[in-house]
Amino acid sequence: MSKIILLVLIAEFWIIIGQVCFKKSADRLNARGKGPKTWVLHLLGSISRTPTIWIGAAAMFVGMLFWFAALSSGELSYVYLLGSIQYIIALVAAHFFLNEKINKSKLIGTLLITLGIILTIAS
Repeated sequence: MSKIILLVLIAEFWIIIGQVCFKKSADRLNARGKGPKTWVLHLLGSISRTPTIWIGAAAMFVGMLFWFAALSSGELSYVYLLGSIQYIIALVAAHFFLNEKINKSKLIGTLLITLGIILTIAS
């Protein structure tokens, strides 16, 4: 059981690193005046000049390897539930690395997710 929890935590850690890198890349493209309509085409043209995209893709790949290891070690319903920890980690990472604000509703929602995870794991 603790092996699965560890695998999921490692997977989600790497996946969040990837998501933060992707968000930084997207923000950088939007800062250059590329709106949503041309974003994908511009991304494809500048992918070699945007290292955070490559770092994000590598981090996501590592995260998926650990995710597959977790899935092979336990029941899908249990592993997937543990994956909900991603919401908590994402909230904290967005605050510290992307300067996003944590408002009352985000905090309450995250606490409810945490309570749900704890209740399910305890059962």
